[in-house]
Amino acid sequence: MKKIEKYINFYHLDEILSKEVHEKLLIKHYKKGEYILEAHKGANSIYFIVEGTVEVSCILDNGNQICLNILRPLEIFGDIEYINKEEVLFDVVAKSDVVVLLLPFQIARENLEENINFWRFLAIEGNKKLLNTNRAIFYKSTLKAKDIFIKYLEDNGGEITFKSLDELSSRLNISYRNLTRIIAFYVDSGTIVKERNSIKIL
Repeated sequence: MKKIEKYINFYHLDEILSKEVHEKLLIKHYKKGEYILEAHKGANSIYFIVEGTVEVSCILDNGNQICLNILRPLEIFGDIEYINKEEVLFDVVAKSDVVVLLLPFQIARENLEENINFWRFLAIEGNKKLLNTNRAIFYKSTLKAKDIFIKYLEDNGGEITFKSLDELSSRLNISYRNLTRIIAFYVDSGTIVKERNSIKIL
């Protein structure tokens, strides 16, 4: 309980979760690569990410996998399933070791249905994810991998940092092998400079 309270205080969750809910929250750890939620299966909690990163992805009709979102603290998932009372829409996988606080649906229904701050938080997070999902699908369906890479650089002020190329490839939804070829191409052409964990447009 002390660890849960630490996260509640650090992320100011007391602004959206009433006191009676605090002691009913659960805490769970996931290892890198572990599935947290699987598409087309059930969910029973809203997940608050308090440590680590997760990837939200789906398989398109053509068989391609697309990364829709990379979520970090304090972003959430399971909220759409809570609101719509439907099965899980997308796969959610731990991109690193992850710690989440779980708010069971039943606890939310019993204690937060009249909490305007809770609903405002869900609305903001839902809109943010919708925009990111639309952007990811648009980029994947209309741009070539090289264009996606350069556009991402430009959208981030011409410079990006990353933990690893594997993490960056997931972020861009470009295969690791293709990403290394694209980086080599732009380095050789004098368009970018690459350091260990950063890339910058010249």
